[in-house]
Amino acid sequence: MKPRSGTIGRGEIAARLLAAIPGNYLLTSLATACLARLLWQGLGVDPANASVAATLTSFLLFAVLALVAFGVRSAGRLWLWLAGSGLLLGAGLWISLMAGARL
Repeated sequence: MKPRSGTIGRGEIAARLLAAIPGNYLLTSLATACLARLLWQGLGVDPANASVAATLTSFLLFAVLALVAFGVRSAGRLWLWLAGSGLLLGAGLWISLMAGARL
């Protein structure tokens, strides 16, 4: 059965679910690690407080990204955005880890 105009199909829903749960988890964990390192090395916050602040921020980020995954028009653009953001955050984290000690 072909979906009606204005509705989305099962493949589109599956793509959004994969973006909203595992893709979102990966992106949020990268952002959390980058934020903790930025707070610690960039702003001089002690490591324990930097970790707590980044972790608390991650709950908000995860919720917002999950809502965005179902609010955008195109699942393809969503995945491109997730992949690009993940590459940037991953590269930033890698550079940060190569430049200094672990948190």
